[in-house]
Amino acid sequence: MENAPKRAFARAHPVPRAERFPHPLVLRPEHLSDGPARELRPGAWLVSAVAAEARIMTPTGPCPAGRLVPGERVLTLGAGACRVLWTGRRCVTGGQLAGSPDFGAVLVPEGAFGGGAPRRPLRLSPHAGVLVFPEGGPAEGVLVPARDLCGHAGIAMAPAATVTYVQLLLERHAVILADGLPVESFHPGALDEGPWNCGLRAEILSVLPDLEHDLGLYGPEARGRATRRR
Repeated sequence: MENAPKRAFARAHPVPRAERFPHPLVLRPEHLSDGPARELRPGAWLVSAVAAEARIMTPTGPCPAGRLVPGERVLTLGAGACRVLWTGRRCVTGGQLAGSPDFGAVLVPEGAFGGGAPRRPLRLSPHAGVLVFPEGGPAEGVLVPARDLCGHAGIAMAPAATVTYVQLLLERHAVILADGLPVESFHPGALDEGPWNCGLRAEILSVLPDLEHDLGLYGPEARGRATRRR
């Protein structure tokens, strides 16, 4: 084999490619036509997302969610610094939200929670899990969908303005800090919800192919969940 041409040797003994993560596609408002508005469909893109301008705490300080890329690390509650495996982005225009207001962002005012969190007004997707500590609840807190917090502490649906939702898939499901407010990272288990997840599912499986037949292999959720009713 030592005398074989290099190309023949390479074919016989391919060198594994270095681990690579798909670079996220960034869609800016100016890239989308605001009319006629494309119909929005429900799906996992509404789960565990923050607005791109939300500042996520990292080991080197806060960073806008829209600037985070796979391979970087973010700080978590109880799990230290975790690597970002995938980032998802979905830009929704004001025109689209005018026809589908339920998909609009939830606006959390500055200081709505104890300790002054969030540190500035924060927009979350309606299905973003926020960590709260209800009286009589578990000591580690529970995750509550942002939309179920509307009507409390000034939390309400945001005006129908363009928003870019960003989702962060980490090495494990965790609670991260968005402008100081504890919210959840994305859990692939959400891909079971709704019939419009094919594209998103393909992106996740390109990073974690072992999940193809069992999304539960990703691991448990960081906290229990609660709803308005509970």
